[in-house]
Order: sequence, then C-alpha cells, then structure tokens
Amino acid sequence: MGSRSLLNLGLVALVMALLLVAYFKPGLEPEPGAQPITTQLDPATVTTLHIERHNRAPLAFNKDGDLWYLATSGRRLPAADFQVRALLRLLRATSLRGYPADSLDLAALGLDPPRATLDIDALSIHFGATDALEQQRYVRIDDTVYLIDDQYQHLINGEWANFVSGKLLATRGPITRLELPGMTLTYGDDPHWQLEPEQATTGAAALQGLIDHWQAAAALYVRSYTGSESAEHVTLHTRDSDVPLTLQVVSHAPELILARPDWGIQYHLTSDMEDSLFTLPEPEPEPAAETGVTTEPNPNSSEGH
Repeated sequence: MGSRSLLNLGLVALVMALLLVAYFKPGLEPEPGAQPITTQLDPATVTTLHIERHNRAPLAFNKDGDLWYLATSGRRLPAADFQVRALLRLLRATSLRGYPADSLDLAALGLDPPRATLDIDALSIHFGATDALEQQRYVRIDDTVYLIDDQYQHLINGEWANFVSGKLLATRGPITRLELPGMTLTYGDDPHWQLEPEQATTGAAALQGLIDHWQAAAALYVRSYTGSESAEHVTLHTRDSDVPLTLQVVSHAPELILARPDWGIQYHLTSDMEDSLFTLPEPEPEPAAETGVTTEPNPNSSEGH
C-alpha cells in the first residue's frame, strides 16, 4: 500500500474519532432535562388561590365541594373551571435552569417587587420579567428563581370577569318556569310544559327542547357589564331557589349578549344561539293522508282513442 493511501486512511480514522468525541462528549456530564419547579402540591388537593397584580384588584378563589368560586367586590361568583385549571397547571411547570435567589439582582429581573404573585394554598409563586434571549418568564419560589415558558402572565393579568363561569345557570337547578319576550313556559302538575299563549301546533318535544337549550346555555366569553338601555328581559325560575334569575337582553345581533347587572357581568353568546333560545321550532308538516280511493278512468275521456 502506498504512502498516499496510508495518509488517506489516517485522515479518515482521525475524522471518525473526532465525530465520536463530538457525539459522546467523554468526560462531560450530560445536560439535565427539564425539572418541575415545585413538587409541594397536588392540583387535585388545592382549595384556595389568590392573585395579586399591579394596577388591578386582587382575585381570590376557593373550592367548595367540586366547584370553584371567585370572590370579588363582595360577590361570590361561580368560577370558570378551565381558567382555574390553567392556573393550577403551574404546579406541573418545568424549567431547565434554576438559580439561587440571593445570587441574582431580583429588581433587574422584575422580582423585587414582583409583577404578580399567585398563592396556591400556602405556596407563593412570584412573577418577574421575561428573559431577553429566550422570552421565558422569571418566577421565584422560595429561595430559587426559575425560567419557565411564558404561558401564565396574560392569564394572571386578565380582567376579573374572564374568570367567571360562562354557564348561564351555573349552580342553579332545573328550570320550572321560563319567561321570554312574547311567551312563557311553565312546568305544570301534570307534569307537562304549558305554553302561554297557546299554540296548537307546538308539541311537547319542542317545548322541552327550548327548556333544554336554556338549561345548557353557555357563553363564549364573559365580560364586565357595560350598561344598557334595553328593557327586554328573560326570567328563569329554578327548582332549587325561590329567587328567580333575571337576565337583561343587551343585544340580539351581531352577537347575543345577556347581562346580569346584579353580578356586574354580561355573557357573550354566538349569534346562532338566538333561534334556539328565543323561538320554538316550526312544527313538522304532517304527511298527506292516503284515502285508499282508486281513481277509475273516465270512459268519456278522449285518451286512448
């Protein structure tokens, strides 16, 4: 074998050795994977949440049985379950890096004072600024500062009404009377739904369907009540309360908006819910009756001649 061939083989061996070193990195510890920022709490056992944030009123949540409630401005309102679950997901957040808090300039990181604080039971999570390079959020738990994906700041800074349940009848029982503009449905002792004014062509299934739509109605989103001059209302009586629920009809189009001024909120529903909540379906046309009479050919007819 010539010297040139030996040189080429040597170069190939050297390249292979360098590739192996680059791949296996002998003598270097592998980088740790993402670690949870806390393991102190199980989301299923949490019963209280409290949010402090700049220039916004604090928010307090508590769990009663299986339901979460929001306490704000002296009211106790049913909370949006998916928003509460989003906050609790912080307990499963992970980070690639954690730093001792006393080794950092906390003021420069937006953590002294923090921009927001979320208390989950006795655990406090402080939120700071975002990292300029990776756009991750600095959070502090006890004596450690972590960088986490920035998924929570917009949620924590949201309007209080965003956290109210969009279900119109949240915490209320079955409807016993529904008063709509132009008609009223009452559950009688029969037991059947009675419609006023009566419509002879409206069947029991249509009445029950209208009630079911109201029972399950939920908004796309909830906002603070902005006020309205509308005098149109819907009143719902439910089996579990002597106090009826009154909703103000703020708008029918381009979106259906129903307000609860007593709670300071309004529900924004899709426009296609207008018909299902305010009108009864047209009755199905009855099939033409068969008489069983066979028409005999007219002997005086010119056909066939």
